[in-house]
Amino acid sequence: MPPREARVIVVAAEDDLTADLVASRLGRDAFIRLDPGRLRETVTAGGRFAAGTWATTIDDGRRAVTVGPATSVYWRKPTRPDTHPDADERWRADENTTALLGLLRAHPVLWINDPLVVDASEHKPTQLACAARHGLRVPDTLFTCDPDTARTFVTAHRDKVVVKALTQRHTTLIPTTRLRACDDLDAIAGTVHYLQALVEDRLFDARVTVVGDRVFAASIATDGALDWRTVPAADCRHAAITPPADVERACVEHVRELGLVYAALDFVVTADGWTYLETNCAGEFGWIEALTDLPISTAIARLLTHHTRATTAT
Repeated sequence: MPPREARVIVVAAEDDLTADLVASRLGRDAFIRLDPGRLRETVTAGGRFAAGTWATTIDDGRRAVTVGPATSVYWRKPTRPDTHPDADERWRADENTTALLGLLRAHPVLWINDPLVVDASEHKPTQLACAARHGLRVPDTLFTCDPDTARTFVTAHRDKVVVKALTQRHTTLIPTTRLRACDDLDAIAGTVHYLQALVEDRLFDARVTVVGDRVFAASIATDGALDWRTVPAADCRHAAITPPADVERACVEHVRELGLVYAALDFVVTADGWTYLETNCAGEFGWIEALTDLPISTAIARLLTHHTRATTAT
């Protein structure tokens, strides 16, 4: 029996629970799932360039995708090749990941999200400037490796400053941390640090998840924690909320300008309004959905299976 024709390609690690959640909303025969970092021999992927065009097919023995304008790709954190302890496996995983990405980007598919666009959109200076262009309030921010410049910034803000990590790839979670002029700011020398004015008197934090033109927002309240990520989800108070219309519109415009279809934005909400903090281009949403019943995975699945206009590969 020939394989059934599918339209959606899910690219994710096998133990990715968020990808599992989206896949569960897709029809069983609607998608193929693979992890190029740990490609199974039961999955075949390849393409041929002839007569000026690429013909690309992915087949898992039960379903097949002939990649084209009707194809959607949900690319979500496949296994990184550099995590393999064996050099041959690292090479194989890198070859598979590079080839698959290249083949898919040669076609006008719908991406959620194109990983190369995600890489460019992860940079915080880009995000902050983009958010401000769309009318979102952004805290005073400093990037510096100069202790005197940092000291001046902290003093100007009367010790109401936080320092944030830009990456988490080489360490465990580094929480947002309060910074004061009496701290050893000489330790900043040699590494560019990300400093930001502290938003005081918060009512709650907010996570705004954008899926295409749809917005799902949840409040996250703690008992005074500076960084809600340091508090177990069960100890936070979550609720579905509706953002102000101008904030909702700005979030959609911001995500679209970054070239993304999906993103999760973080805010601090005070009596004075909403202040933007950052955009998580491949942010988690499973716990938000579980605790608030916001149908985020359903919205992603629907977009993957019902899109009518493919984006152009770049």
